[in-house]
Amino acid sequence: MSNATVTVVGAGIVGVCTTLWLTRAGFKVTLIDAGPVGEGASFGNAGNISPGAVVPYLIPGIWRDAPGWLMNPEGPLAVRPGYFLKALPYLTRAVKSATQEAALKTSRAMHALHSGTLEAYETLTRGTHAAALIEVSGQLYVSEKPATAQGSALSQRMREQAGVKAVALDWMEVRELEPTLAPIFKSGLLLPNNGRCKNPHHLVKALADIAERDGATIARGKVSGFEARDRHVQSIIVDGRPQPLERVVIAAGAASRELCAKLGSPLPLEAERGYHITIEDPGVAPRMPVTHVDAKFACSPMNVGLRLAGTIEYGGIDAAPNWQRAELLKAQAARMFPGVKLDKVTRWFGNRPSLPDGLPVLDQAPKFDNAFFAFGNSHFGMSAGSVMGKLAAELVAGVKPSIDIAPFRAARFGGSS
Repeated sequence: MSNATVTVVGAGIVGVCTTLWLTRAGFKVTLIDAGPVGEGASFGNAGNISPGAVVPYLIPGIWRDAPGWLMNPEGPLAVRPGYFLKALPYLTRAVKSATQEAALKTSRAMHALHSGTLEAYETLTRGTHAAALIEVSGQLYVSEKPATAQGSALSQRMREQAGVKAVALDWMEVRELEPTLAPIFKSGLLLPNNGRCKNPHHLVKALADIAERDGATIARGKVSGFEARDRHVQSIIVDGRPQPLERVVIAAGAASRELCAKLGSPLPLEAERGYHITIEDPGVAPRMPVTHVDAKFACSPMNVGLRLAGTIEYGGIDAAPNWQRAELLKAQAARMFPGVKLDKVTRWFGNRPSLPDGLPVLDQAPKFDNAFFAFGNSHFGMSAGSVMGKLAAELVAGVKPSIDIAPFRAARFGGSS
C-alpha cells in the first residue's frame, strides 16, 4: 500500500483518526481542512468517551417534550424563527425515527460503533503523549426528580441488551459520590466503564501530530468541489485549484453535506448548533463528567477548567451565534455547583453534524468507486471517532469492516434530502 495515496477532508476527530489509521496501514495520506486542526465541532465537545452510549436521543415520548422546550427560551432545544420551514423536513424525519422499533435498531448500531472506542483510542495513542489525555473515569447522570436519571424502561432495556453496566443511585448516593453537586438531585445513574477526554482539542492535535510524524501531510485549504469522470473522482478543488487524487474520504463534519451533494449524494445532514462555556479556576469541579438529564447538558472537568456543553439549536450552518444560549449555561453552573467561581469564563459555539435517524454516515460514495463518507456523529463524536476512523480506513483499503456498517449506509436516506 506504500504507493497508494488518500486525501482526507476534515481535521476533526473522525478525519484525524482516519488519517492515523490509514497512515499506519501504509497509505500516503494528505489531510486537508480550511481551518486549524481540531477547531471545528471537536473543539467544543464535552469530552465524554462512552462505550456505554447506546440510548439514542430519538426515543418514544421525546416529541411530547419538544413543544415545551421550543416555547421555553431557556429550554434545551431552539429553532431560529426564519429557519423553521427549512428544518421541517429534517425534523419530520427525526419524528419517524422516534418509534420503539427504530430506536432499538439505532441502539444496536450505536453499541456496535461505540463499544470498542476506548480500545481503539488505546491502540492509536499507545506509547505517545496523547495517551494521558484519556482515562476511564465513569460518568454520572443526575436528575432533580426521583427515579428519573436512569431513563425510561426502554432506555434501561437498551443498556441491558448491550451489556452496559449501569448503577442506579438515590439522592444520598449521588451526594456521597459527588459532593460538589448542589443537594437538588433526587436520582442518579453511574456508568462506571465510561471515560473522558481531558481536552478534546489537545487530543485531536496530538493525534494529528502522531500521524504527521508517521508520514501524513497536513494542509490548509478550502475544499469546494471535485472533478470526476464516470464513477471516478479525478481531482479535488482546493482554494479554487484542482489537485489530482487517487482516493478521497469526506470527514468534514457539518460541511460534508455540501461536498457529498457535489458527489451526487444529497444527504439530510443538519448543522446542529451547540454551545459551551469553560470556567477557568472554577473553585469546585466534579471528579467525573456529570450530565443533567432534565436540562440536557453535560459538565466535564478538563485540564483547562470546568466545561458545560449542550443545547440544540437549528438555524443553518452560517447563522450568527446566539450567545444567550451560552449565558444559560453559566446560570446552570451556578445552580448545579454551589460556590463555583465565574470570574474567568470563555464561550464557544459550533455545528454538530447530525442526521435525522441519529446515526452517522459511513460508506463508499454510492456513485463513485474512490470516494468515501465518514461523518455525522452529532453528540457522540468523541465516542465514535476512533472506531469511525478505523472503519473508514478499512473501507478505503477494501477490507471487510470490523463491524456491520449496513446501518450507516448513505442509501438509507433514499438519495434525497
